[in-house]
Amino acid sequence: MVRKVFSATVAGIHSVPVVIEVDSSLGLPGFSMVGLPDSAVRESRERVVSALRSSGFQPMSRRITVNLAPADIRKEGSAFDLALAVGLLLATEQFECNQASDVLMIGELSLDGNVQPIRGVLSMALCAHKLGKRLIVPLANAEEALAVDGLDVMGVNSLVDCLEGLAGNVSGSFRKGGNQVKTPSLQSVSCPDFSGVQGMLGVRRALEIVAVGWHHFLMVGSPGAGKTMCAQCLPGILPPMFPQEAIETTMIHSCSGNLQAGGGLLEKRPFRAPHHTASSVSLVGGGRNPRPGEISLAHNGLLFLDEFPEFSRASIEGLRQPLEAGEVTVARAQETITWPARFLLGAAMNPCPCGYSLDPSRECGCAPGDVTRYRSRISGPMLDRIDLQIQVPIQPFDLLRVSSGESSATIAERVQRALAWQKLRFEGNSQWVWNSQLSGDLLRAHCRLGTEEEALLKQAANRLKLSTRGVFRVLKVARTIADLRMGEVIKKEDIAEAVQYRLL
Repeated sequence: MVRKVFSATVAGIHSVPVVIEVDSSLGLPGFSMVGLPDSAVRESRERVVSALRSSGFQPMSRRITVNLAPADIRKEGSAFDLALAVGLLLATEQFECNQASDVLMIGELSLDGNVQPIRGVLSMALCAHKLGKRLIVPLANAEEALAVDGLDVMGVNSLVDCLEGLAGNVSGSFRKGGNQVKTPSLQSVSCPDFSGVQGMLGVRRALEIVAVGWHHFLMVGSPGAGKTMCAQCLPGILPPMFPQEAIETTMIHSCSGNLQAGGGLLEKRPFRAPHHTASSVSLVGGGRNPRPGEISLAHNGLLFLDEFPEFSRASIEGLRQPLEAGEVTVARAQETITWPARFLLGAAMNPCPCGYSLDPSRECGCAPGDVTRYRSRISGPMLDRIDLQIQVPIQPFDLLRVSSGESSATIAERVQRALAWQKLRFEGNSQWVWNSQLSGDLLRAHCRLGTEEEALLKQAANRLKLSTRGVFRVLKVARTIADLRMGEVIKKEDIAEAVQYRLL
């Protein structure tokens, strides 16, 4: 007898439905599986057989053949265990359920029949909702699956719980999913507060512009000037994620196995700060079994690269295409996978190898050639993609006299007001975008310049030898500066302030 049950596998961050066909026939007891299973899927035989035996069933009294369809897609992971166990019971007539074809089941089985959490549940939940099926998941993953609005979800602790739920013996076993996105106050984000950053008014102003317009930035300053601390404070003033952003971000972290078991959607924007020895693959993504890299794990959040020139040339140049496209595609002989990578790039570096060429109290001991080689590790095209280039001054004696600065909550309120002003400006458009993402008709419509402003921008472009991309980025930063003062048009002072962030 052939019986069919439904499960799913993850490809990139998206899920592909898998039909598990189980055939039970007369003959010597045996078990064979086809359909491009990987080693983890093949090993499911031992887990499932032991789990069934521990639950009081006789799984191997007949000849069993299992097909995972579609057969041309490689199946990975342990998410098929639960569906396979139910399919075996149906095929051997030890369990009967007419509703099995309406349910998508995922979960890993332990040898004693308990159901263990898995990765990629949110993607599979979206797949089940698209197919119009109900979903059975490990209890530890239930909150994650319930984030899908309108999806019927049942969380189970064991194989027996799953069977009782399918048979209808547990009243109210399926729960209706809804939008689980919460809107946390920005003060609740666990990161240093800007009130601890004394002085450095120019740096604080620049990072406020970053938060409003989603502009990439590079901080240049001597060791100990406070570059890293300022970057760590930045998440505290970034706006909360929109519902769709929270879903996308949670999908990535779930598929990579970074999501905490028992949690729902991520509420805070990611903050990723890889070490400068990180390889290109770890940043961009890939590997033998492709996994998302740091730029995808930072999707809708901040990717901070401290000691920027110390990263390998391949790692730095690998960021160029994702910065423009907002996604990264990894091509392999067997498959091609695309991950979202719309991240805010922040970087910090010393001005020279010794670090003291900008320090007024210490003498730089680097030769001119050494400084040139050090700075050339950041290529021109890469530097051109960074909107704000910020010089961080060192002021050890001023810190003793300056009182505490504005708190992150105060700055966040200004950021929220500027974003609300942006939303009014974009009213009527089908999709709201950050100022840094303006292009085409939107750029022309929202970044119009008067005669004097246009002349100033042309003069700055000629003196600084800005590329076309550089001119547009200055224009977008000026638009953000105007939004901070809630101005309808870009003025000369907005252009002048935006230009000073390209002087490095």
